[in-house]
Amino acid sequence: MVLQKLLKARRIRQLGLTSGQIGIYNRYVREHEGWGRHLSKSRQAIIGAVELFKPKSICILGSGLLLDVPMKELLSRNINITLVDLLHPAQLVNKYSSNSFVRFETHDLTGGLIHYLQTTRLKALNFFALVNLVSRAKTYASNADLVVSLNLLSQLSDIPIEFLKQKKILTDWQCVELASTIQQKHLESLPKGKSLLVSDILEEFYDERGSITATRPTVFIDLSNLTQVQEWLWDFDTTKTYNEDAITKLRVVSGLVY
Repeated sequence: MVLQKLLKARRIRQLGLTSGQIGIYNRYVREHEGWGRHLSKSRQAIIGAVELFKPKSICILGSGLLLDVPMKELLSRNINITLVDLLHPAQLVNKYSSNSFVRFETHDLTGGLIHYLQTTRLKALNFFALVNLVSRAKTYASNADLVVSLNLLSQLSDIPIEFLKQKKILTDWQCVELASTIQQKHLESLPKGKSLLVSDILEEFYDERGSITATRPTVFIDLSNLTQVQEWLWDFDTTKTYNEDAITKLRVVSGLVY
């Protein structure tokens, strides 16, 4: 039992679970203007869905730091809010602890992959076992009137796949296959007719003249069934800290799941 706890603690550090949100916030501070526009559009997409569905309850998947969640507007409408993520910042939990309209739920939205990587020895990890785990996993189910997958779809596989690549457990094509399996499973878990999806789908790299030099998909599944789609560019990194050779922008879509 002690060895299992030590393994899990070490693996949590290796996976970067505790540092991920800090990194997000630091980049938000550095790139405040570009991120501000993206976060505002994300919040507006949620408000638009709320005005359409007029829900009494809403579930936010991937709530994180709440930078892209219009908490003030939702609470002003007396909407019951369920915030779901793998980790919740303590300061936010404390902030809303006395608010009966806000509830925090901790859940691994990767289909149990994060937990599996935390507790399984490296020698036991292989591509087929990982894909099978995700494919057969029981997905998170919400009975809220409106479910929002918020800037989450492309991020679900980032932490586990980065870890698996560093440990040389998966090849490049296996990483794409695993990512698409995680993403498809998540999309299928969203209740049709009462869900909003907001996600980046493509990284675009630009030179100093503003010319696009390369692209890289961040979502590997078909999103053509989304309706009332909106699209925008997110000025993700203008200081070349993400990619030292280029300025990085993310192409983002929002749409209703039917």
